[in-house]
Amino acid sequence: MKKIMFVCSLILFVIVGMASYTAVYAVENITVAGGEVLPDQQQAEPVESAISSVVQKVEYTLPYPGILPDHPLYFLKRLRDTILERLITDPIRKAEFYVLQSDKRLQMGIMLTDGGKGNLGESTISKAEKYMEQAAVGLSAYKKSGGIVPPYVVERLEKATAKHKEVMTDLLEKVQETEKAGLEGSMTLLKEVIASLGSLK
Repeated sequence: MKKIMFVCSLILFVIVGMASYTAVYAVENITVAGGEVLPDQQQAEPVESAISSVVQKVEYTLPYPGILPDHPLYFLKRLRDTILERLITDPIRKAEFYVLQSDKRLQMGIMLTDGGKGNLGESTISKAEKYMEQAAVGLSAYKKSGGIVPPYVVERLEKATAKHKEVMTDLLEKVQETEKAGLEGSMTLLKEVIASLGSLK
């Protein structure tokens, strides 16, 4: 009798175990259009899509520009910058000065555009990219004359130009049509500068 009860209990245990396994397997494997998709995969796909859709921002901080071109005393700032530019004779220091001026004017352009002065913002950004071009051209001439461009300077130029490209791409999506032509011209110049940076290494 005990043997019969033991056998019955064993059979019942096996049946319950198989039923539980089948239920779990059915939950874990959801059949969709001829293929099996796991719940984990269903949850992971939207997350991966969301991550891939996030644009990676360039880790480069633009400096505070101070007074803007629409300020009545801005001419004093320009005079100061002109004097500083002429006093700097070292090619590396001058390139760094140009990058700084470029970054400041880009930030000015952003602030002016956001303040509803798109035309002035566009012309200020144009000056920004001309400064960036001066930095690259100066370093290129310095290297051709036998000078060595420090890697950190090239790296800064690469990060700065990448940030400028990111900012102008965003601006082109929100400025008025009358301002796009000028920004597109600045973007073209910037891309030429970016293409030339490889020769500095």
